[in-house]
Amino acid sequence: MKGDQTQSEIQKSCILSFPYRQTGMGGFDDTLILSLRKGKIIGSILHKSRTGNHGTRIYKVLPAKYLIYSVSRSNGGHIYAKVGIVRVDDECSIVSINEFLVDTVKDEVLKLDDLPREIRNILISNKDSLPLWGMVFPFDTDQGNAEQEG
Repeated sequence: MKGDQTQSEIQKSCILSFPYRQTGMGGFDDTLILSLRKGKIIGSILHKSRTGNHGTRIYKVLPAKYLIYSVSRSNGGHIYAKVGIVRVDDECSIVSINEFLVDTVKDEVLKLDDLPREIRNILISNKDSLPLWGMVFPFDTDQGNAEQEG
C-alpha cells in the first residue's frame, strides 16, 4: 500500500518551451511564467543561438494554473502582448483559461485596471523583471506619465 501512495502522490513534471528572440533591429520575443500561488516568476533556462539573437526559454513545471506574460516587439516597434491564466494539464498541454491581449498596431492598449486584482498585484510586484513593461502598460508607469506631461 505504501508503494501505491507514493505513486499517486508523485506528480509528473512538464517541460515547456517558448521561442526567444532579440534582434539588433529592435525585435524581441519572450514568455515568462509566474506562479499564481507564490506570485513569483518561475525559474527557467534560456538557450540562445551562437549569435544570441534567437533561442528557447525552457521551464520545468508541475501540472497547475499559472500566470503567463508573453511579449513581442516587431522590428518596426509594434508591441503585442498576452497576459493570462493558463492551466498545464496532466498531459503537459497548456490550456488557456483567461487571456488579455495588447496590440499597438490596432491601438488596443491594456491598462492594469482592466485586469483582475490578483493578476494585477502579481504583475506589479514583478514589474522590474518583466520585459517591455513600460511599453505594454504605458499609462501605468511614471515614465509614461512623464512623457505625456513633457
